[in-house]
Amino acid sequence: MAVPLTVSDLPAPRMNVAGAKQRLDLAGLPFVFLADDTTGRGNVLYHRYDGRYGLISPSG
Repeated sequence: MAVPLTVSDLPAPRMNVAGAKQRLDLAGLPFVFLADDTTGRGNVLYHRYDGRYGLISPSG
């Protein structure tokens, strides 16, 4: 089964978690992919089912 996929030519926005939270709330999106402004590594901040936030970040 094929799953639709969209790829952007733009780089992930560099920001910290506080900035990602603000973008998530303002845009009403379910998640935000970002490049951490300190490490440059990818992270995902998302709305959890209980109304709080979750953060997926690389290990180590």
